[in-house]
Amino acid sequence: MDNNENRKDILPTDPNRQIQLVVNRTSEDEATIDLGNIFHNMKIRKRLFAWVLVLCLTIGLCAPLLLYQFSKPELTVSSVVVLRYEAPVKVLKDDEWIVPDDPEYEPVSDLSAPDGTDLDLNQITSAYVLQTALDGMTLSKPITVSSLRNGIRIQTVLTEDSRRTKEALAGLADAKNADAYKQLQEAEMKYQNRFVVSLTNGFKENEEDRFVTDLKDGELSLLLDRILTVYNDYLVRTYADITLPDDAISVIDIQDQDVLDSLDQLRSGIDKLYDYCDEKTDSVKNYRSWKTGRSLEDWMETLQTFRSINVDYLYSMVSENAITRDKSTLLTGWKYMLREAQNQLDEVNARIEETKKLLAAYKNDEVIVSMQESDAAKSTKASTEYYNDLILQQSKDYEKVAELKTTIADYTDRITRMDEKTQTEVTEEVEAELARSIESAKTLYEQISAHMEEVFDSPLYKTYEDHSAPQGKLQNFLAASLKKMIIGAVAGVVIACGIWFLAALLPEFSNNSELKKKETRSLDCARDDMNGDDMNGKEAAAK
Repeated sequence: MDNNENRKDILPTDPNRQIQLVVNRTSEDEATIDLGNIFHNMKIRKRLFAWVLVLCLTIGLCAPLLLYQFSKPELTVSSVVVLRYEAPVKVLKDDEWIVPDDPEYEPVSDLSAPDGTDLDLNQITSAYVLQTALDGMTLSKPITVSSLRNGIRIQTVLTEDSRRTKEALAGLADAKNADAYKQLQEAEMKYQNRFVVSLTNGFKENEEDRFVTDLKDGELSLLLDRILTVYNDYLVRTYADITLPDDAISVIDIQDQDVLDSLDQLRSGIDKLYDYCDEKTDSVKNYRSWKTGRSLEDWMETLQTFRSINVDYLYSMVSENAITRDKSTLLTGWKYMLREAQNQLDEVNARIEETKKLLAAYKNDEVIVSMQESDAAKSTKASTEYYNDLILQQSKDYEKVAELKTTIADYTDRITRMDEKTQTEVTEEVEAELARSIESAKTLYEQISAHMEEVFDSPLYKTYEDHSAPQGKLQNFLAASLKKMIIGAVAGVVIACGIWFLAALLPEFSNNSELKKKETRSLDCARDDMNGDDMNGKEAAAK
């Protein structure tokens, strides 16, 4: 207290000076905002807020729709295609998988065609398939075959083992391993019997073309389904053997032919009919008719029974008893057939010897193969197509030789046995039995032909591939923009509320500015008054 009394600058010594005391005075740099005033201002401006809210909601809802129209995403629909037929089982021969001459058929497990070759998936985008698909549809906008081809993508599916092998070799290839490149070139990738076909909207002739044709989502799905249906028809037309068996029985004329010749022709016709049935796949053989309840295997057993009991028995009886109309004419015909077979055998043997010389003198082309990312190189012998044709022809000639030798032995035996026997005239019982056998064979042929016609009309021969319904996000512009419209509406509400709050808050800043101006003027006036009092005091003291 004593120290404070001794300080002259704490209290003014001039009696004319005045002290102003302000209680709870805020700092001059701080702005005060009254929350009550803000809510009051918001209440006053609620009608304006309603119009702002409507405007922001409209903009938030319409903006996604406009954005969708200008930047519409390309829709892609996909369908999984599964192959549904039987293919021959390949065998490994000379480090190459080939189809044997007498193959076994199993349900296809890879991308093999029904004839054993590699299935050409590029036929899906062929002009025939695409043009046929377009001809069967009426689209909202016309598109060309070339633009449609550019929108189709085909993706094959590797087997699990091949996929793992590819991933492992790819890892080695990334490390620039020379052996990995060699293994990649030699590795045989196997694919499943399914693949995926995708069709993307937005069709254009080429990548540089700016003009794009967009189809409706429903049209895109129907178009892909139509393309795969036409591709199935192409497979049926290309690989399905829908020809009926050749009729070698109706042409038998028992009036102009000898009995043994007629029986030979009858046995040959039955054998051809049986071979026709036997060449069909297991699925065709096991197909059971809804009309007769019989399968093709049942008809094959009937053919075997008919031949062994009726035809072979009749042939043995006629041959053993030398029942003929003219023995000399019959022997002349057999001897002619024997000479023809011997001449053919001589020609085939000569061709075999010539082919042997060509194969012995033939040299395969030598090819130098350089490994990628490596200096290593090796030479290999490449078999040309001409060399392969020679090998194939030689194999067929050997088969022909065996067939001709069997024919020669058969005719030689016939002629020998017929010469030793005395001719017996043809009786009415023999002719009647021969006629009944031919009529029975004709009936069997007609029944088997009717059975095969039913098979050809069934889905068994019409469904070579089974594709799923095209899958894709089939949405109209409202459904596709629904999520963005919800986000736009919420954003519009938030922005409208923000504008409403700022509109109510702005007057508070204006009031603070006015208050500061008033306070500034008051302080200036107070300073002026104090300065005036000081001057008056100094003048009085001077007097």
